[in-house]
Amino acid sequence: MKKMLGKGIAVLMVLAAGVWAYHANVAASRPAMDMSARVTGAASAFPVSLAPVERGPIRGTVMYTGSVAAYTEEDVYPRVTGRIVEMRVYPGDRVQAGQVVARLDDVELASRVQEAEAMAATTQANRSQTEADVAAARYGVIQTEKELATAEAEAGYQTSVAARDEQLLSKGAISRQEAESSRAQAAAAQARVAAARARIDQAKALEASALRKVDAADAIVTQGQAQVKTAQVVRDYVNIRATTSGYVVKRFVAPGVLVQPGLPVLRISQTDKVRLQANVGEKDLPGIRVGSPVTVSMTGNAGTFTARVTSVFPFIDPGARTAVVEAVVPNDGRRLFPGQYVQMQFVTGERAEVLSVPREAVVRMGGAASVWVVNGERGERREVTTGFENAERVEVLSGLSEGERVVRRGHDGLYVGARVADVATAAPAGGHGGHSAAGAPPVPPGAGRPGSPATAAPSPPARPPSRPAALAPSDHGGHGAAATPPAPTTGGAHGSH
Repeated sequence: MKKMLGKGIAVLMVLAAGVWAYHANVAASRPAMDMSARVTGAASAFPVSLAPVERGPIRGTVMYTGSVAAYTEEDVYPRVTGRIVEMRVYPGDRVQAGQVVARLDDVELASRVQEAEAMAATTQANRSQTEADVAAARYGVIQTEKELATAEAEAGYQTSVAARDEQLLSKGAISRQEAESSRAQAAAAQARVAAARARIDQAKALEASALRKVDAADAIVTQGQAQVKTAQVVRDYVNIRATTSGYVVKRFVAPGVLVQPGLPVLRISQTDKVRLQANVGEKDLPGIRVGSPVTVSMTGNAGTFTARVTSVFPFIDPGARTAVVEAVVPNDGRRLFPGQYVQMQFVTGERAEVLSVPREAVVRMGGAASVWVVNGERGERREVTTGFENAERVEVLSGLSEGERVVRRGHDGLYVGARVADVATAAPAGGHGGHSAAGAPPVPPGAGRPGSPATAAPSPPARPPSRPAALAPSDHGGHGAAATPPAPTTGGAHGSH
């Protein structure tokens, strides 16, 4: 037991020696820590930056990250199956609508054109034959009409002879047999007339049939010509053409690949104009209209420019609760590339003669907005209702009056009733001739600047922390003002923590 106790005492002595050596060699070599740096005592003042509540016009803006999209983007597809034998363009090349960008093997389709042309020639020959049939039928009609005329003349003569013989028979000049022979010849002539008329009708029917065959042949010829034209058009499909003007952005296949309809070979984007699109939250949509101005900032310090909203998509994404707002802008010089990110600042509205405060003066927590108001030389937290806001100022609808002073910077560590000192005058907000409260040293000019750490709540001097709860850096990286230390510190304006 005594051995263990002795070992413990030895370990404690070694630790104590190590702590003493550290303070003697390391901690003592550092500049003394300025305990006045934002560690406020009961009688000290928080260094803050104040700003008045002002009345004037305000323009509400909201900022969203958007992206650049091509004005149009189309994939080029083949219309027939074939093997690619040539691709004439590469990504980055500009093409015009109708320009040939690729070519397929045309052996099979050229053969189909020849086949269609042969069929068309056959139908044309058949039509010529039917036209010859029509001519023959018309000749037959003419001939039968001549035969009819001869038969009618003969019938007339025989009829007159028969009538004369009847008169002679009644006078007894001729025999009955001769009279009957004349009547028989007249009847035969009439029969020949009837036969000639029947042949005429038949010839005319043949002519009509031949004409109908010509009409049918004409239709067949037209069909054959259409098939030839179709075959020629399909053969031209081996020349794959751009459907729109723009730039080639991607090749999906290489020469030698067998492609078919539905398989894209190229992608063409029109970037002479581009679409700037941002997903805007539904709470900001009511203030954005078609024609509203939008300030666009490009990445890489490429500058800014102003555009107009050209479209607000009429539906909201139920998951993200956003809608797409778009601005179509010219892209002279191709300074904007599809897929590029841009910052888009939309104007949501304007008002004249309203109360406003600096944006950094507004503290938001749980959906509520508040500001720290200086009453005398004490800080007071006050809830406010806000309206339009932009990168510099926030409209205050209720909760503040014109001329009141609010804490612009340095309010992170404030508490109700805390004394504050405006770093612009290096004096308490109530004003004491330029000296800090309770004999505290002057406030360095860096205190209360944007981005400075929060001021710590008062801590008892009897228990100095191992490191300050929060330090306010000066312009040179030194300590900020806080509670008066028991004795002057040795840390200079260029000291570090």
